[in-house]
Amino acid sequence: MISEVFSSIMGEGKYIGRRYIFIRFRGCPLQCIYCDENIKNNMPSRVEKSPGSGVFQEYPHIERDLIEIVNHLKTPDLFAVSFTGGEPLLHHKILKEYSEELRNLGYKIHLESNGIYPERLFFFDYASIDIKLPEHFRSLDEEEYRKIYKLELRSIKKLYSMGSDVYAKVVVMEDCDPEVVESVAKDISDIGDITLCIQPVTPINDNIKPIPQRKLLEVMKLCGRYLKDNVMCTPQIHKYLGML
Repeated sequence: MISEVFSSIMGEGKYIGRRYIFIRFRGCPLQCIYCDENIKNNMPSRVEKSPGSGVFQEYPHIERDLIEIVNHLKTPDLFAVSFTGGEPLLHHKILKEYSEELRNLGYKIHLESNGIYPERLFFFDYASIDIKLPEHFRSLDEEEYRKIYKLELRSIKKLYSMGSDVYAKVVVMEDCDPEVVESVAKDISDIGDITLCIQPVTPINDNIKPIPQRKLLEVMKLCGRYLKDNVMCTPQIHKYLGML
């Protein structure tokens, strides 16, 4: 269920650069072409020995000892604890138990999700919903894509209505359609005061091409028509820094 736990900086999204403890869950039903997390699904559960060391120890009882592990990794500059993945809401029942226990101990909780399980959501202090674009999939018909997109919007709306500090993130590649991203911005603005983070893709192979600079700025301008200054460009700075 949990693949790894470590302390690092948030490398993307609205709270980029903040100190977090990350709890990574295994599994995701989507197969985005830019994702490299599925390689960890068959690895033994592990915990980083010391923040920034990149040295892990296997931890077979990671689920049982999770709260103890988080307490051990806590630092004075900690902003929040992130449930990330994979897709954490695949494990929503135990996720809720962990969340309640950690919040009772004074931790802020951050969900990072693809948003396709709105019915499994509950309150989080912070939440990031990853909006998918058609080009994120190798083969997905229009009907299936629209179904996923509507679920993502439902998740954002539900979290917003519960009072969670929710924001949206969209990964943009070389072949993204600026007008499609603009329509995402419009739909988000209809929900409420929500930030949209435009994330240039981090290439994992020669087939994944980054978005050109001029196109990136054009996308941000189009989104600004609906979101004003609630548009951010948030590249994955942890990848540039060589961090987890």
